[in-house]
Order: sequence, then structure tokens, then C-alpha cells
Amino acid sequence: MRYVRDNKPQTGAICVALNKDIRERKADIIFMGGEKDAWSWSVRSTTELMNLLIKWKVSLEERKRIFDFVAERLRVLVAEETPA
Repeated sequence: MRYVRDNKPQTGAICVALNKDIRERKADIIFMGGEKDAWSWSVRSTTELMNLLIKWKVSLEERKRIFDFVAERLRVLVAEETPA
């Protein structure tokens, strides 16, 4: 994904994975910056993710693409947890 930090265009990534504590059955959404000194933000909800993306000046089109990815990844995780 692309975002702006200190008026400079940057690239980063979004990761959606199951929480380490399997009993919680929750997913973690992680926003990772693409700078040399790698950093990341873990968010608890899609609302928090949206606020973070707005804060980092991610374009509307990029936000749409990110939320399409997050939705698909959450669907896959739910399908993996559901017994056949």
C-alpha cells in the first residue's frame, strides 16, 4: 500500500492473521510501515484501521483496496476455522 509520511510518499503493508491466543478466536490487523527502521501498528477493529489509514494520508482508492483485502482475508480465516 502507499501512504504519505512527512510529506514523502511511502509504501507499507497490511497483515491479517489469527491472534496468537487460539482461545480468543480473533484476528489481528497489522499496519506495517515500509521505512528502514521497521515499525508496525496493531489495530483492534476496522474502524481503528480506517482512522490510522486516514492519519497516514492513504488515498481513498488505496483504502478501498486495503479493505477489500482485509475482508477477503477475514473470510478465508473464518472458512479455515469452520469444520467441514
